[in-house]
Amino acid sequence: MTVVLVLLCLAIAGRELYLAFERGRTPGAPEVADIRTQLRALKGTRDELEEFRASQRERLDRLAADQESDRAAFGEADARIRSLVTQINDRLVPEVSGRLSEQRAAAEEQRAAVERLAAETAELRGHLARRLDQAAAASLGAEPADMVTGCLAVAPAGARPALTGPFERFAEHYGLHVELTDEDRYYLSGRSPRALELDFIDLAAALREHCAESTGPARALLGALRDVDRGGARIGPLLMVRTPESLVCGVLPLAELRRPDAAGLLGDPDAAARRLHRLPESRFCDVSAWPALNA
Repeated sequence: MTVVLVLLCLAIAGRELYLAFERGRTPGAPEVADIRTQLRALKGTRDELEEFRASQRERLDRLAADQESDRAAFGEADARIRSLVTQINDRLVPEVSGRLSEQRAAAEEQRAAVERLAAETAELRGHLARRLDQAAAASLGAEPADMVTGCLAVAPAGARPALTGPFERFAEHYGLHVELTDEDRYYLSGRSPRALELDFIDLAAALREHCAESTGPARALLGALRDVDRGGARIGPLLMVRTPESLVCGVLPLAELRRPDAAGLLGDPDAAARRLHRLPESRFCDVSAWPALNA
């Protein structure tokens, strides 16, 4: 009986110890409630965080879509700008360049015209000074200077520069100095018309006899005239005429040079050639069939 009571007391004591131990290890109800509250709060925070992440993701998606749309708009605008630049380069730039070229050409023409005018003015001034010197010498008893007129007219007009040199060298060969030019007309000094008439009659005879030694300058001028379609040259009474059918030269009587139409003889080369064919043989030479005049 005593043993049973002792064992019963030990069992009761053990149970109390066990209960006391469990109470010390397990939190109380308030603590559990607090923990549960914190867990619910954490869960709410996590839900809010997920909602925030979702909203931010949607915003980033919208921004990416807007950026892609802006990129497409920028690309379209850039393409339009490039197209406009291309149109400007294709249409406006050539037009502007053409206008600038025309303006430069006009400026060059104006400058050339000014230079020609300046040269002509200087030439006129020199001619006037020489004429005044001659007038002053004549007032002191000197003989007046001899003057003759000349003309150089060819077609096409672009071929005229090629004849200017041979024409002036031929005049210089016969002692003539170019005082003044006015388009196709020449004013030459240094020899009298009468002296030139005699020299040119001798020249016509030398040309008929094919005397190359004494007719070099004349042959050079006739050779240059052969290279043009029509036209001619005149120095005093000497007239050279080029037509498509012939190349002739002759020495006009001085009386014909006093006629009003003498200055326009080369205006009609065919009529001038017919006039030369009516001259006496001593004053006329036909060089149409000569193979090489400037040899």
